[in-house]
Amino acid sequence: MRNTLYILIYTCLFLSCNKEDDSVFHLSLISTNPTELIEFQENIILEIEYEHSEGFIGFYDPDYLSMEVKDSRLEIADYYHLIPLNPPDNQLFIKGSINLKIDAPFLLGSGNLETLFYTIRIQDREGNWSNEISTPLITVNR
Repeated sequence: MRNTLYILIYTCLFLSCNKEDDSVFHLSLISTNPTELIEFQENIILEIEYEHSEGFIGFYDPDYLSMEVKDSRLEIADYYHLIPLNPPDNQLFIKGSINLKIDAPFLLGSGNLETLFYTIRIQDREGNWSNEISTPLITVNR
């Protein structure tokens, strides 16, 4: 009887444990160019590598903005639309890169230079956010 009770408790504990989530949704920054520029003169190009174990990056609705790009000097982020990268109703592991062009930054203050960085993250179609990545410091000169 005692052994049956231990087996029952062990079985209940085993079944109640949540399976660890094996999904992968990860971003990494490959490059940022340039990191020093004159205001209004050069755009910034970021190369971002992504991987998603189920391929749920991008939305079919063109009005849904799923990429968040935040300038460290500002309170509010900018959002962009990403197109879907896998066929509808399919779960496929995807890995690739995105070249993101950010319009030429400008100085917000009255000084001759400012430094900033951008943070980027992406939301998938299940509402999950990727990890947040940050650029190195970017110097903007007048």
